[in-house]
Amino acid sequence: MRVRSGGVAAAVAAGLLVAVAGAAEAQVNPRDVPIVTQPQQRFDSGQDIQPIFEGWTRNEDGSFLLHFGYLNRNYREEPRVPIGPENHFSPGPEDRGQPTYFYPRTQRYQFTVHVPADMGRSSEDGLVWTIVRRGSEQRAVGWLQPEWEIDANTITSNNRTGFGRPKDQVYANRPPEVTASASTVTARVGEAVTLTASITDDELPSQLPPRRPRSRLPALTPPEGTPRAPDNVRWYRKPSPPRNGLGLLWVVHRGPADADLEPSGYQRSVSEVQRDEEVDGLVTRTAQSGPEATHTAGDGWTSASFEASVTFDEPGTYTLRAWASDGMLLTPHDVTITVE
Repeated sequence: MRVRSGGVAAAVAAGLLVAVAGAAEAQVNPRDVPIVTQPQQRFDSGQDIQPIFEGWTRNEDGSFLLHFGYLNRNYREEPRVPIGPENHFSPGPEDRGQPTYFYPRTQRYQFTVHVPADMGRSSEDGLVWTIVRRGSEQRAVGWLQPEWEIDANTITSNNRTGFGRPKDQVYANRPPEVTASASTVTARVGEAVTLTASITDDELPSQLPPRRPRSRLPALTPPEGTPRAPDNVRWYRKPSPPRNGLGLLWVVHRGPADADLEPSGYQRSVSEVQRDEEVDGLVTRTAQSGPEATHTAGDGWTSASFEASVTFDEPGTYTLRAWASDGMLLTPHDVTITVE
């Protein structure tokens, strides 16, 4: 008996085509796809932003500070979400100092909101930060839940700036004070603006010893002069403050676009070196683990001044934020520039 399989195969193929077409037309939210089916998946762009409530601290006058950060789920895209229906606080004023320019991935302790001493202690009394991005609405509720009270140890641990520091210094250290200004508050597209910042600090934290060189097997060390692999992918890398001395970082806090800041990354007042170490009878050479000291004045430990420049490619109003670091704690200061 002969069996004709051509008709059966055609029917199966037609069914598969219908299924594929139906799947192509279906709108699948990436959040509905189980994580186990997309391990290690990363997105350069197209993802939303999750506001984060980091916790609260007490002020000496009895009032409180609510600390907020965010997670930009993109690995490259830096979205702009202006203050308004898609970036606001409630109840009360919608503008509480939150950013409108969002750098990739997790950015912790980006701003604080001052609340009075008589603020209620339930979640219904909290402040809600809402961000809407690509139709996805995400919220963070800041309220005085007892378990969310944080301190200097919590902040330095989460910022990875407390390693190697004795606990008594963590609690005794005072945050640096910073003042910053721009050479002009109005500029034109492509015009360089000089940024100046001055930092003062106590004598804490104390100096950390030089880092030991990282030992790597020869087979795992790329030849000198070769590009980092993969050389065609440029991921965002969050700047880290210097371990010793005072440091300063300029970023875009608010604005319609990015800005060209020079130098980029942290400026430092102390050049850090690695410790010499003998390996198999050979002494490794001393090498810097960070850029040269660039402060223009001050002793580098209790005072330092820095200069930088910024140019803009698009008109609009920009808020640039200067982050001052003493090696453990960070203090912000904002400068607003209108670009025509």
